Amino acid sequence: MENVRTIVVLLVFMGLALAEIGNQPDRFFSMLGLEVATGPVAFAEGRLEVETLAGYLYRVRYTGPRDDVEAQGRVIAAAVGIPEIAGAYAKWFEANAKAVAAEGRPVRVKLGEAFVLALEVKAAEVSLEVMPLEIPETAFGTPRHVLGEKGPLIREYADFYCPYCQRLALEVLPTVIRQLVNTGQARFEYRHFPLVGIHPDAAEAARASECAAEQGKFWPFHDRLFADLAAQKGANYFRIAKDLGLDAGRFADCMASEKYLEVVTAMRAEAERLGLRGTPTVFVGPFQLPNPFDRKAYPRWLAMAAAKMQ
Repeated sequence: MENVRTIVVLLVFMGLALAEIGNQPDRFFSMLGLEVATGPVAFAEGRLEVETLAGYLYRVRYTGPRDDVEAQGRVIAAAVGIPEIAGAYAKWFEANAKAVAAEGRPVRVKLGEAFVLALEVKAAEVSLEVMPLEIPETAFGTPRHVLGEKGPLIREYADFYCPYCQRLALEVLPTVIRQLVNTGQARFEYRHFPLVGIHPDAAEAARASECAAEQGKFWPFHDRLFADLAAQKGANYFRIAKDLGLDAGRFADCMASEKYLEVVTAMRAEAERLGLRGTPTVFVGPFQLPNPFDRKAYPRWLAMAAAKMQ
């Protein structure tokens, strides 16, 4: 089923979703022209049902006629908050329906970066479920750089040289840390995902941050390096180390030894194993955030993650 990934590619280039999953259910129903319902409801010629978690839309299920691809696309579009996906889904379904039906069971397809479609195609009927992408706790490596002491863990996979990571670090994370981490509602962890193919110096920057962490200065080094790179001042690791009061000789020895290269390489391999495509990628508990730049989304997904932990 080579074309199964087509729907992923189409969504990636449509930009970030204003996802309805992870939001108030009324937004989803409104997009479909329906009244809010807590049980199954009729939609088109099929049956629609939603599941909430901590009061937010969690899963959407729809069963209807196989040939009503428009209704299927509308449900999917409303669930992920991207109207354009309805047309993309119709083209994808036309190319893949027979192959999916031949499986004889639900086939899981990734929708963009943060959602999953489980689709079962029968002779006259289609059943689909749209849900958030969830990664089990056991799939993540041992936490290394964590702020906060309790609550679900917010994990960021980032690259110091990534302009979007710089923007997230400077414009979004201070608010998240102040409002959620410092108040004891969540913990925050940084994980390395150096995109060495486009940022040749990213692995070295990650190693430098580990050498700073060796002297208890990971977060000050993290903040300063992101700020310097965003301001296009370049990355002078030794100057930053000096300004932060690190033992210069010990820092230089650490950098020369490449002692943390294996740690950085392992984190990058972990990100690739998880199927991450780029940076920044942020998880709140098991959920990958559709848009890590949406400050208002963090408390909602955090509530859902906390509910999953209960």
